[in-house]
Amino acid sequence: MTIEKKKSLYHPSSPAVEQAAQLLLCLGRNKDNEMGLTTICNEIGIHKSKGYSILNALTQYDLITKDRQAKTYSLGPALMPLARKAKEKLDINAIAKHHLQQLADETRASALLGIICNDQFYIAGKYDGNKGLSVTVNQYQSLHITHGSHGKAIFAFLDGKEQQRIIDSDQLFFHGDIDDLDKKRLEQELSFCRKNGYAVDNGESTPGIRAVSAPVFDHNNEVTAGIVLVGTFTEDKFEAFGTKIATVGRIISKQAGAQF
Repeated sequence: MTIEKKKSLYHPSSPAVEQAAQLLLCLGRNKDNEMGLTTICNEIGIHKSKGYSILNALTQYDLITKDRQAKTYSLGPALMPLARKAKEKLDINAIAKHHLQQLADETRASALLGIICNDQFYIAGKYDGNKGLSVTVNQYQSLHITHGSHGKAIFAFLDGKEQQRIIDSDQLFFHGDIDDLDKKRLEQELSFCRKNGYAVDNGESTPGIRAVSAPVFDHNNEVTAGIVLVGTFTEDKFEAFGTKIATVGRIISKQAGAQF
C-alpha cells in the first residue's frame, strides 16, 4: 500500500511585495507612464494610504519617480539597468536562433528575424538552410516596415491608431512599389493573416523570390518583431511553409513572454 502525500495549500507570500509588483506593472502598462495616486490605487485595487506608502518606498530606491508639481508617478531610472539585464537574458535573437535555423534546415530556405524600430524592419538574424543558394539579404540591413510579406504580417496586428499613422505616411510597400498598392486585396490579405498567422509575398517585392512571414509578440502582446522565410520555393509551398512559420512565431512569442 502506498501513501500519497497531500499537496500543501500553503503558498508563502508577502502582500506588500505583491502590491509593489502590481504597481510597477500598472505603470509599465500605461503608455503615458505617468499616473496619479488615485488612478493607480483604483487600477490595482488597494487603499490610497497603502498605495502612498508603497510609492514612497519605491521612490527612495529610484524605482519610481514623483512629479511633485503634477502629483503624478512614473517608472524610475533604477529600473533601466534591471531592464537591460532582463533584455540580455530574453534577447529575442537568442530566443529565435535555434527555431529559425531548424526552420531554415527543414525548408531549405533562408529564415530571417527582423526587429521593428522607427518604421524600419532591421534584420537581426539570418539563417540559411541551403548553403549553395542564399538570398541577398544581409544581417543588420533594414527594410521598410510595410515591405512585402513581413509588412502585412506586422501591420495586421497593430492597433488601429498605429495602422492609421502608417497609412497617413503614404509609404506603403505591401505589394512592391507604392503605385502597385491594391487596397481591396490588402484588406483580404490582412484578414487572412489574422486568421492563419502568416502573410505571403509572391515575387512582388523581388521578382523570382517568394516569402512567408509571421509576427512576433512581446510580453505586452504587442508586435515587436517578425520572422520571414524567403527563397526560390514554388507557390504551392505557401500553405505548408506558412503553417510552419506561424507556429514558430507563436513559440518565439511565448518564450518572449507573450500570452495567447
